[in-house]
Amino acid sequence: MPETVILRDYKKTDLHEMHRLWSDAAAMYWLDDIYCSTVEKTEKYLNIGIANADGHYFTITEKNADNFIGSIGYTISGETPFGKIVHMGYMLLPEYHGRGYMTEATKAVIRFAFEKDGVLRITTGCHAENIASRKVIEKSGFRKEAEKIRAVYHDGEMKDRFEYAINREDFYDKEGYDRRV
Repeated sequence: MPETVILRDYKKTDLHEMHRLWSDAAAMYWLDDIYCSTVEKTEKYLNIGIANADGHYFTITEKNADNFIGSIGYTISGETPFGKIVHMGYMLLPEYHGRGYMTEATKAVIRFAFEKDGVLRITTGCHAENIASRKVIEKSGFRKEAEKIRAVYHDGEMKDRFEYAINREDFYDKEGYDRRV
């Protein structure tokens, strides 16, 4: 697949575009728990992302441009002697939906996590109704581990949520690595 996006660390100059995304009610419909109604709240998340103290967070930009088009990253949810367990999340400005950018970015973050950051297991999930996110997750190599029925309160009702994961050995098996070496 040709590279169409670049991932880079957050920068202070991302604030305006990041707030445009994180304060867009339609774009954040499925992520209402981190919706940012103020620039100050967005700046708090930006500073967490810059520090990378509890995980690793990236700005998604188009190739040959340094334009903020989305966010992706993971939070450390546990540590074992074999590596970190992390939970991944992502979001993209609506005008960039449907171009394959998020699947490419997700695969890149999975590779980074397993090859460069000592991650053992990555979890993620989405509302069952969020078909676009489900496609990104499944195309990126995650396997569904749970269907939680009417388990999440969202938009005035209880909704189903799907949970997914990929383990380091699954990634290496899919990528064709010989782990005996």
